[in-house]
Amino acid sequence: MAVSSRRSRSAQDRADRGGSGHGQSHGHSHGHGPAAPASRRLRTLITALLLPVAAAAVAGLVLLWPAASKSPIPPQVWVQGTVTASALVQPGADGGTAPAGGTTAPGGQDATNDKLTIHITNGPTKGSTATVTVGVDPTTPKYSVGDDLVLTYDKSQPADGQYDIKDFQRGPPLMSLGIAFALFVLVIGRWRGAGAIAALAVSFAVLVKFTLPAIVGGENSIEVAAVTAGIILFAALYATHGVSVRTSVAVLGTALSLGLIGVLGEAGTKLAHLTGLGDDNAATVAGYFHKVDVQGLLLAGIIIGALGVLNDVTATQVSSVWELKAADPSMGAGELFRVGMRIGRDHIGSTVNTLVLAYAGGSLPLFVLMTTSSQGWSGAAGAEVVAEEIVRTLVGSIGLAAAVPITTALAAYFASGEGHGAESQSSRLEYTDLREGRGARGGRRSVIDDLNDEDALTQDTVVGTRPARPAGSAGGSAVGGAVGGAAGRPAPVPRMPESRRSGEWNSDGTRVGSGSGPHRMPRPAPFPAPAPQPQPQPQPQPQPQAQPQPQPAVDPYGKPYRTTDPYGADPYESDPYATNPYGSDPYGGQQQDPPPYYG
Repeated sequence: MAVSSRRSRSAQDRADRGGSGHGQSHGHSHGHGPAAPASRRLRTLITALLLPVAAAAVAGLVLLWPAASKSPIPPQVWVQGTVTASALVQPGADGGTAPAGGTTAPGGQDATNDKLTIHITNGPTKGSTATVTVGVDPTTPKYSVGDDLVLTYDKSQPADGQYDIKDFQRGPPLMSLGIAFALFVLVIGRWRGAGAIAALAVSFAVLVKFTLPAIVGGENSIEVAAVTAGIILFAALYATHGVSVRTSVAVLGTALSLGLIGVLGEAGTKLAHLTGLGDDNAATVAGYFHKVDVQGLLLAGIIIGALGVLNDVTATQVSSVWELKAADPSMGAGELFRVGMRIGRDHIGSTVNTLVLAYAGGSLPLFVLMTTSSQGWSGAAGAEVVAEEIVRTLVGSIGLAAAVPITTALAAYFASGEGHGAESQSSRLEYTDLREGRGARGGRRSVIDDLNDEDALTQDTVVGTRPARPAGSAGGSAVGGAVGGAAGRPAPVPRMPESRRSGEWNSDGTRVGSGSGPHRMPRPAPFPAPAPQPQPQPQPQPQPQAQPQPQPAVDPYGKPYRTTDPYGADPYESDPYATNPYGSDPYGGQQQDPPPYYG
């Protein structure tokens, strides 16, 4: 029948909601809504697991918050300017110039310096003009007219040495690229994109305001990295995915995986004897900031660097398991884990490859040096600057691979427990309104919304079919006329369920206490007993035919054979030699004459 079902709030349904499992309703079509709200037990459990992590992160943020300290690096005055002229000059030649872009100076000597005229656009000397000479060699950038540069100004130096070019001014292009990035994320991601941008802003603020100053102030680099990861973890995931049990499971899986990465990273740095001084920048930090533990700084970089990829892996795995549960509510924790791991293995392959390529892309100059090293790849890999990248990549990859089963197991456990002890949601489907002239199936019509909870039709309402009557025909009931409007289709016969047929009834056919309104339902006529079905008559069993009894054998002349000697004498009773065949007894009897011989 083209009739869907919808649960009413009966006592039986309330009992079903109180139990475990998911209620299922069957009909022509099924819709899966959002997952049922987590039970109190699950919320309590996930809160108990995450609360210590959050409390430790907040406490560490308070205890390790950096105090204001004076930098040991001498302060410098930074100004900006624009190149207005450029000329190649011969070293040591006063005023000797060559046209800009030329390759030789007067006298045929090679020009090795570039004399730049720069107009200062901001700073204490704004509006002035500076002349700076830079060397022309492969290690020096090439400057052109119109380039915006960043310079330092030191008024204690001679006039020709007060300005020093530091770098190009990259603020405007970076700002434009950042705005384009934010617009793309907002347009494509919408509210999720806005949450991701907010999480990115929080992460940047934590790094700038807490992590770096705390490390410079001499705090333990590993502790600072752990607190930083905890704050960013909670802020990034909850701001991006919202506060829910699903997000909390992703947070818990990420925290456990980060702990594993921290343990493996510390073991790897100690076993490989990494000092953290393989990079020139780390050596500079160690030279200026004697309180900074550069080895701990290396480990902190491993933890924070793996955090971003871990967030992606754990959030994706949890979402996959939740969607599997929504698609098939009958799946248990074991099956969810197995199917989720099949998805996770694909994720492991792509993510580990991404991490390795990201580290390799950032170290391409280093790899170029390794290819030209006389030690070869095996020998060059032992250098600290290379070993740091290897340890960073391998430890991060192990943590990513371990995050998949850890997070999948947690998600399978919590997803399989969704709805236990809570009001489970089932597919709430409405009756299909078959209207005249609207084809075999009309639009959806909430019939039972017009009925109160006490008199609502349930799954056991439709108990039979009858030939459809034309809409508006005499004798057609309200429900029969509405549902049986489509010609040629059997219409359901409404009947009150067994649990609701008892009680007092008014004279007009309504139930006592039901009131009036669209929920009034006429009292159904007594349901006739089913007509007795004709019983099949037992078929007479055929009598077995009498088998002919064996008759004694007779000779051809109609006399029965004797059991004695067929020749007329009993060979065992009579003496065969009693009479001589020739007429006398051979042993003393009278012998008869032999027959005559006819010669």
